[in-house]
Amino acid sequence: MMNNILIIGAHYDDSELGVGGTAAKLAAQGKNVYKLTLTDNVTYSAHLHIDVAYETSVSESARACEVLGVKEITEFQPVECCQLFYNTEIMQRVEDTIYKYNIDTVFMHYTDDLNQDHISASKICLTAARHCPNILMYQSNQYILAKPYYPSLFFDISDYIDKKREALYQYTGDHNRYNALFETTIEKNHIWGYSNHCSYAEGFVVHKFRL
Repeated sequence: MMNNILIIGAHYDDSELGVGGTAAKLAAQGKNVYKLTLTDNVTYSAHLHIDVAYETSVSESARACEVLGVKEITEFQPVECCQLFYNTEIMQRVEDTIYKYNIDTVFMHYTDDLNQDHISASKICLTAARHCPNILMYQSNQYILAKPYYPSLFFDISDYIDKKREALYQYTGDHNRYNALFETTIEKNHIWGYSNHCSYAEGFVVHKFRL
């Protein structure tokens, strides 16, 4: 049962990186696919040479959602990037969103990620989505994790990989970390596709899933 799907990301490009092809596929099947972003995505690091602004993130996310056929939830007030922590107030705001849109399937960050916002987002989502029949976890950035990311559920996105790539490239500048993150992600999808006897696939860790 996957009719009303919510993809929750800590940052604006997380959803496209982890779930972009699957989102496009489900939307093309007539499913209601929504995207929710929890932080303002503002990132500056002199050491890592990264500078990402809120305004460009918002406009680029809107274009990416249009490419994928995803409905973006824009009335949700994001918190400051790197200041996302589990608390009752934001958990209940996410929970209210889940009930408002009658969500049955949540895609969320992997619980053992390294990025601090990703970790907090996963804690928030696990509680907020506890009554949803389907909770699937994704990895957006290619960190080497202490507890490796081993997906067990795969979606064939061979017919939607071009949509995913187009959506990713709506994001400009340092979203594409070191001009490599987007194509590295696509190549990972290619490897997962090979392992699943198709051209491209996205893989998810299952928290719970009901057919």
